[in-house]
Amino acid sequence: MGKMIFDKEETKNLLNMLQSSDEENHIVAFQALKNVDVDKYIGELLVMYKFSGVQKSNWSEAGKKIHSKLTSIVGESNLTSPRTLSLITANKGSKTSIELFMECFIRDMTSMLEQIGYPTDSFEINIKLKDDGQGTESK
Repeated sequence: MGKMIFDKEETKNLLNMLQSSDEENHIVAFQALKNVDVDKYIGELLVMYKFSGVQKSNWSEAGKKIHSKLTSIVGESNLTSPRTLSLITANKGSKTSIELFMECFIRDMTSMLEQIGYPTDSFEINIKLKDDGQGTESK
């Protein structure tokens, strides 16, 4: 089987599966990730690693190559939101991965606001990076 290519929606679907309380969803998502080109989609993988809620040790289910790459990049330090964005940028993550990171970060921020009683029911959040005018495209 060749390397899997996935877009923003597919990444969101895998992230939702990993965030599920159903362990079967985790197994299916990790099986799908085994065919991902780690270098090409490192930004997307970092977003999933940060926001999935899955224990770091369970990422070995995604395959040795993905697990090794993520643990070598992240190390033992806590994966905070600013650090995650910094790692995505440092590892030349795609525009799509940055958009996904921002959506997840804002979703978590919105959830926190809801918990303290701030009305967020009218929020709709979609992030799209502007074209920088230099002809670069999302990977």
